[in-house]
Amino acid sequence: MAIEVPVVLQSLSSAGSALSALTAWTKKAKGDSRALLAELKDNLSYLDMVAEDGVDLAAVVNKLSIVEYKRLSKEGYNFNALKKQKIASYDSLKGTDLSSWSGKSTEDLIESIFEKLNIVKIKFPHVAENDKYRWSVRVDNIRKRIWLLLKHVSA
Repeated sequence: MAIEVPVVLQSLSSAGSALSALTAWTKKAKGDSRALLAELKDNLSYLDMVAEDGVDLAAVVNKLSIVEYKRLSKEGYNFNALKKQKIASYDSLKGTDLSSWSGKSTEDLIESIFEKLNIVKIKFPHVAENDKYRWSVRVDNIRKRIWLLLKHVSA
């Protein structure tokens, strides 16, 4: 299934580009930021396998992780330290499902990504066959948010 990707994110949506960008960002980061980014990179790898390689979500759902995110949240980590500025108002986001992110904080976006990952981890094992959840759409939406985060921090 092809997903609609805003122009501003297209370079990150191609195979391996987002993972390469996350790898580069992780190498520059230190301490808690590095741990969070490593977790995000692993999660994106699993989600890409589902979206791009036809791997069943059931095979990877238990490998999706929010451990570092939860630890950092509990410790009061400032997720805005990853990028202090608000998310830019990219023209190509207008009219897309990501348009509401313009002007929001890095922390808001990270919280949304990990909240959606958590929902998949909790609900999928119990309602995997329920059509109302459209799991492939949920996977793609998380991936697009990760791409937006990558675009935001690299801008």
